[in-house]
Amino acid sequence: MKSIHERVEALRPEIRNLAHQMHEDPELGMQEFHAVANMTALLEKYGFTIERNVCDLETAYIATYKSSKPGPVIGFLAEYDALKGMGHACGHNMIGALAVCNGIALREAIDTYGGEVRVIGAPAEETLGGKVNLAAAGRYDDLAVAMMAHPFGQHRASGGFNALDSQRFEFFGKSAHAGGAPWKGVNALNGVIETFNNINALRGHVEPDARVAGVIRDGGKVANIVPDYAMAEFYIRHPDSTYLRGFSEKVINCAKAAALATGTELKVTNFEGWYDDLHTNETLSRRAVEHTKAFGVTQDMEKYSSTGSSDIGNVSYRCPTIHQWFDVIGGNTGIGTHTPELLAGADSDYGYDQLFIVAKAFVATAEDVLTDPAFLAAIRKEFDDTTCSAT
Repeated sequence: MKSIHERVEALRPEIRNLAHQMHEDPELGMQEFHAVANMTALLEKYGFTIERNVCDLETAYIATYKSSKPGPVIGFLAEYDALKGMGHACGHNMIGALAVCNGIALREAIDTYGGEVRVIGAPAEETLGGKVNLAAAGRYDDLAVAMMAHPFGQHRASGGFNALDSQRFEFFGKSAHAGGAPWKGVNALNGVIETFNNINALRGHVEPDARVAGVIRDGGKVANIVPDYAMAEFYIRHPDSTYLRGFSEKVINCAKAAALATGTELKVTNFEGWYDDLHTNETLSRRAVEHTKAFGVTQDMEKYSSTGSSDIGNVSYRCPTIHQWFDVIGGNTGIGTHTPELLAGADSDYGYDQLFIVAKAFVATAEDVLTDPAFLAAIRKEFDDTTCSAT
């Protein structure tokens, strides 16, 4: 069997081209048709079988390479959606290409030791969260481990993400001439405004890590007509999914109280998926960090917990999971994702060099899972001991 270095380096031209193609052709969530076609074509070239339209999501796929011998199932997670107006400033082109690289490079180990490897592509991490659907359908449940790494300003170990709830509040009133007979109207916009006021009053009575941010998407059309419809959307976050459920209920009650006070009717809906907090498997993460350093990273790689949110949290409630971070812009701690610097780094010589270091580290970690039963048992014990039942 060729060395990990040899296997990964042999893939460098194809993987770099794959990431570059996605970077040059950014596609929004649920529209990543070219990205998926390119990823699955390369995986098929190397003997993977492809399941498409997973969970009725057109741009979700599961690519599988399986040994005739039993063994653990290794999962590498691919993302590939872009940001509206910013392209791949979150580097998902590199995440997708990295997962494909990892899967292909692990094939020889699968043939030698047994088990299987899956590259699992889920769309729309930035918005609807395709992993939410796959997790709810149990598509991660039989994985021994799930691994992914995200471009960033430096190399960091897997930490946490905030859980996220997304609530839309629609208020329905009655239109009237705002100057002639406003008393005949019921002002839907007042319902939205009072919701914001109520939430602002709530902020002083929740934990410091609780976050809520909203925008008015529709506040009426003209100033001389009492708005009969208004709508606002809110992101509600907390580092713990259990706490977030109670916090979200309080935010919803703010809208209900606003409707009661203004005489409007209220409709409450989730406009995006529920993202759980991330439970990093520390046993798995420590090994991945060890290998990342062994392959050449000299940064400290302390844990990084984002105050943002990701649907990988839902995966972490289903199987042992890590979400590592890798440097694509030269170790600048002050620059994060969704920036012009990250956009440039996601298609740079430096960024690709770091990607292939992480690829080697992840393949080495996966081979440890395949060959070391005690290591796998420790990973599973930590998961069973620390992770709550799936939501």
